[in-house]
Amino acid sequence: MNKFEEERTRVEAHVRRVPGWEARVITVDPAIPILASPSWRGVDGSPWRVRDKASSDSLFVKHMDPDAAFYIDVTCAFEAAQRASDFGIGPKVLSADAASGVLVMEDLDTGWTTGTLERLLDPDIVDRVVAARRRFQGGPALPRTANVFDEIERFHTDGRKAGAQLPADADWLLAELRLAAEAMTSLARHTVPVHGDGNVSNILISTAGEIRLIDWDRATNADPLEDLGSFLVEAFDEEPEARDAFTRINVGFDEKAYNRAWLYGVADDLRWGLIGTLVAARSPRNTLEFHKFASWRFVRCRMAVHSPRFGEALRRL
Repeated sequence: MNKFEEERTRVEAHVRRVPGWEARVITVDPAIPILASPSWRGVDGSPWRVRDKASSDSLFVKHMDPDAAFYIDVTCAFEAAQRASDFGIGPKVLSADAASGVLVMEDLDTGWTTGTLERLLDPDIVDRVVAARRRFQGGPALPRTANVFDEIERFHTDGRKAGAQLPADADWLLAELRLAAEAMTSLARHTVPVHGDGNVSNILISTAGEIRLIDWDRATNADPLEDLGSFLVEAFDEEPEARDAFTRINVGFDEKAYNRAWLYGVADDLRWGLIGTLVAARSPRNTLEFHKFASWRFVRCRMAVHSPRFGEALRRL
């Protein structure tokens, strides 16, 4: 039995444990294509859709991939997904088995679409996304705590050890982001539970405008401005629009807070670039464009660090 069939069998076994699905006649198929580039989609865990042949009922199942073990704490991720389910800001979780890495959820398919940059041109959608993130931040602490600067250091060290294809200026980018980390250490910060991943494809939008956040794999306890910065850098191609959104959702403009969020966004690009190169170096899934994804995140980080805005943000923290 190959890996694909092993996963299918495991997914079906977990679905059979969900009340009401024990004896249904079902189909188990991949839900969406797995893409590393342009969007990191389905990479962390294989997405499966289970359908009942006798009705329109379906379930969505995520089977975590071993490649993700170095940057995802599955126990924390599944706890966060369950909490989001309880808060009504994520898909309803029906079964979460961290030991086997299988998460069974309601299937938000018909009537729901994946977030896109075009949809995020609507201020109301942006506000609802931020409101959902803040709802999650009001809960108790998660079992994992991490910040972007510590992870950059770890992933950079691991990348060197793994012989990952890092860009020629990787050490320079790291040195520049260390300046931001040092500047942040003197500031009063608090940590809260955060989603931890600003990718807009982690947003589902219903035809009625409801929001659900998915893929809680990077959830952790962190500075809420770090979570906001990772979202703003993904949602807006240009800084003026990000600044406008920041001002609107915070009912006013706090320059120091905005500079922190902006720098966190720059750091998040470097973090994901390093993750991409590490997965590219280690993964047997050599048909996926991990390095292409990483290159884009490095490019965006490089553009920000080269800009006068980077030094200005550091100076005005």
